[in-house]
Amino acid sequence: MTLDIVLLLLILAFTIAAFVREWLPLDVVAMTTMALLLLCNLVTPEQAVSGFSNAAVVTVMMMFILSDALVRSGLISQVARYFASISGTSHWPGTVALLLVAGVLSAFINNVAALTIFMPVALHLGQHYKVSPTRLLLPLSYATIFGGACTLVGTSTNLLISSLADEYGFKAISMFELFIPGAILFVVGLLYTMAVPMRFLPDRAPSSANLTSKYRMSEYLTEVKVPENSPLVGKTVLEEHIAERFEINVLEILRGKKKIATDIRNTAIETGDMLIVRGAVNKIVEFKEGLRLQLLSDIKLSDSDLSDKQNILVEVQLSPTSRLAGQTIREIDFRKTYGCFILALNRTGETIRDKLTKIPLQRWDTLLIFGPRSRIETLGDDFVQLQELELRLRLRDNWWVSAVVVPAVMLLAAFGVMPILKASILGAVTLLLARAITIQQAYRAINWTVIFLVATILPLGKAMDNTGLARSLGEGLADFGSRFGPYMVVALLYFATTFLTELMSNNSTAVLMVPIAVSTAASMGLDGRTFLMAVTFAASASFLTPMGYKTNAMVYGPGGYRFMDYIKAGLPLKFVFWALSVILVPLFWPLQNL
Repeated sequence: MTLDIVLLLLILAFTIAAFVREWLPLDVVAMTTMALLLLCNLVTPEQAVSGFSNAAVVTVMMMFILSDALVRSGLISQVARYFASISGTSHWPGTVALLLVAGVLSAFINNVAALTIFMPVALHLGQHYKVSPTRLLLPLSYATIFGGACTLVGTSTNLLISSLADEYGFKAISMFELFIPGAILFVVGLLYTMAVPMRFLPDRAPSSANLTSKYRMSEYLTEVKVPENSPLVGKTVLEEHIAERFEINVLEILRGKKKIATDIRNTAIETGDMLIVRGAVNKIVEFKEGLRLQLLSDIKLSDSDLSDKQNILVEVQLSPTSRLAGQTIREIDFRKTYGCFILALNRTGETIRDKLTKIPLQRWDTLLIFGPRSRIETLGDDFVQLQELELRLRLRDNWWVSAVVVPAVMLLAAFGVMPILKASILGAVTLLLARAITIQQAYRAINWTVIFLVATILPLGKAMDNTGLARSLGEGLADFGSRFGPYMVVALLYFATTFLTELMSNNSTAVLMVPIAVSTAASMGLDGRTFLMAVTFAASASFLTPMGYKTNAMVYGPGGYRFMDYIKAGLPLKFVFWALSVILVPLFWPLQNL
């Protein structure tokens, strides 16, 4: 074993450990890996930055824009709402239709975007039929994963492996080459999902729409009355520094029949005003005693007390592309920036209600927000709204542009009129020129974490070739195959890929496994595409962990899941897909001799 291989193995160990332990964000881990490869002279500077010009990386950027434009058109929301409305007297027809449509759309648009649209519909179904979101959201995540494996553009991993195949001298994956085996896995996956997770997962998240109960806010929300002798009379919330002195948020001022929820900080308080406030019990007591207020402790506030024609209580999730991740609520100045209050935060199943302003936000956090409807509906691209607000259900005036351009891109690539890279670039530019999406929205639509992750992890594959590690591993697998047969090698490659993708990102796993697959095929004298396809399907079969796939992470909080729920629901599915793929892959891409 050479020194270069030893160094590369140490870098690999660090990379895998950093992914698993989440020492750093995924893209930072990938960039650090690239820097270490450069430092150890395992790749050239040109190879280190070659990922930024890789066709797959650019195509993924364009597909983010195309997907976002289609979502913004409102067309998919209309489709989702229609299928949810056909439930009848049972949730099963609507749920099955929901999973089917979400899965099919995920074959053509980004599956995170698909889940963003369909998650509020699933929550609505659960509330209507008193079915816990725990039984609905993980199956919905799985459906979007199944769908993404059916086409070239269904997931960034498919595009990446297609590009790598081309670099190694193999035919790139065509648009619908994966469709038939992918559809078989899709159907089997849906049947399993309806038979196991939808029936046997525990009812952890409440089916009720009452968010104050879900976040256990009853002791954190109360009403106080301002008597004539209170020093608050004639003063504003800002002048009295209520937030700083008492760590209390005044959410609304009730003045007779009038409700004041905008510009509260600069509104002078009058005698007899009722204040809806949020804070810890001890702070509410301090607030009451310090300003001689009357505490109406017998009143239990609920969603209906906080929601009316002007104001609304909603649950939102920090989006995967949010620029707010890592910032505290105080640094964001959330009240001033968005005109709303964050009442509570749920992170990986834990509800946080105290000292919210000091907690840095993380991706996939779910937030309980109160504010004017007009401000909630325009929170922007930093949040995924988990309710079907009216704004989401409207068709934009030029909705048809996206409805024409996005399918046109798919068809042009599918029939070989032009490569997917060319078609996607032309499609994105057409949408920008037609003003179906603005350039600012296009920038925000791109998940830069994914782009930098893919671009900076690609040199790892180059290093495996440069050092000979890929060849050594390939020869070892070839020796295994000479004793047990090539089907066992396909099974072993799939097994290693599908379990590694639960720990690392699916794109990073693909970059690591593709050189090994190619070297194994060369050592055995077999068609490398068979092994590449095994890696392709395995890299997307991520069912065991919330961090293994973005959609799994998105449903963790809203579904009230625990880590073991993923293991119990996903492990049997993992082995079913493994067995099926080992049969299907050599059947559609035969193990013929070169």
